[in-house]
Amino acid sequence: SHRSYKLSTDSGILLEVAKTGASLKTRLSQMKKAFEAKTRSHAKRLKTLRILVSASATKSSKDALQREEKYFSKLSQRRPKQFAKISSAVDAIGNKDPELLFGFVR
Repeated sequence: SHRSYKLSTDSGILLEVAKTGASLKTRLSQMKKAFEAKTRSHAKRLKTLRILVSASATKSSKDALQREEKYFSKLSQRRPKQFAKISSAVDAIGNKDPELLFGFVR
């Protein structure tokens, strides 16, 4: 009887891990799509600001361009790292990594 309890617990854990993995995968694809949309919008905004600065280089437009470039570079460095971490977690779930499963149980 103890053995059947253990098996049902293990299968329950595996089921929960699989659900979490599917949820993470869905969330990752949503995050990537949102990031691509932000990237396109920032590219358009940067292009517009560069045209504005080249037409009339006022301090406010230069500052706006500088802020936009700084924000975009920060975002471009941070997001791929987050995507890599989530992707490695999804891969570990798919491979049924023992360390991850043990951590999930705890």
